[in-house]
Amino acid sequence: MDKFSTNMPWVMFYLLDGQFAVSSDHVREMVAMPKVVTVPQTPDYIRGVIKLRDQVIPVMDLRLKMGFKSLIVETGDIVQLLAQREQDHKDWIGELESSVQERREFKLSTDHHQCAFGKWHDSFKTDNRLLSSCLAKFYEPHEKIHSIAIKVKAMEEKEDYDAAYEIINRTKKGELAEMIRLFSEMRALLSESSREIALVLEWEEKTMVISVDSVATVERLEMSNIENMPEVTFTTDNECIDGIGKRGKDNELVQLLNVGKLIGKEKELVNEISRKESALSG
Repeated sequence: MDKFSTNMPWVMFYLLDGQFAVSSDHVREMVAMPKVVTVPQTPDYIRGVIKLRDQVIPVMDLRLKMGFKSLIVETGDIVQLLAQREQDHKDWIGELESSVQERREFKLSTDHHQCAFGKWHDSFKTDNRLLSSCLAKFYEPHEKIHSIAIKVKAMEEKEDYDAAYEIINRTKKGELAEMIRLFSEMRALLSESSREIALVLEWEEKTMVISVDSVATVERLEMSNIENMPEVTFTTDNECIDGIGKRGKDNELVQLLNVGKLIGKEKELVNEISRKESALSG
C-alpha cells in the first residue's frame, strides 16, 4: 500500500462512464486539448503531439490505451449517424410524395418510434443538459412528420390530390425544415461538447499529455478508502491501474492510475519525439 501513501490530492476525471484519477503530484496543468499534429509510425493510442508553451509534447489517447473507443471516433460515429437519419427523413417525405404521384402503396413507417431515428432517440442517454434539451425538441416535429402519411393517403383515396400535395409541401417547409435545423444544432453541440481535456503529466523528467473526457474534481482520498487492483480484473489494457479508491460521502469508485507505468512504458517513444522536437517546432 506504500505506492498510495502520498499526501497529494488526486485529479479525478472521466473516461466514458468510469471515473479515474492520477496523483496531482504528477499533473503539471490541465488545458482544453489544443490542435494535435499526427506523427507517423507510432502506436494507435499515440495521437500525435501538441505544442504547449514552446514545448512539443506527445499525446496519448487514454481511451484507446485503456481499450475503449476513442472519443473522437465515438463522436464522429454519432455525427455520421445523425446525418444519415436526417437524410432518412428527407427520403421519407420524397417517397410519400412519389407514392401519391404514382398512385401506389406507401410502405415506410408511420410510427415515429419505429423508424431508425425514433429507436435511437428513445434509447440515447446523455448527462449533457444542452444535448438533452436539443433531443427533446425533436419529439413534436418528428411525430408530426410520420403522422401525415395517414392524412395524405386519406386525401388520395378521396382523389383530392391537391390536398395531399398541400399537406406534403406544408410539412416540408415546417416540420421537416425544423428537423433539419435540429439535426444541424445537435451535430454542432456534439462537436463542441466532445472537446477533450489535456492532462499534462510529468514523471522522471519526461512529459506526456493524456486525453480525458472531462475533469471532475481534485480531492484527497483517505488511505482507508484505497484498495489494490483485484488481480482477477487485471488485463494488458488496464495494467496502469494500481488500485481502486472510494470518493467522499457517496463512496463512488475511482480507478487510480500509476503515472510511472503509464509514461514509463513509453519512455523510448517520448525520447524519440523529444529528439525531433526542434524539427516539429518549425
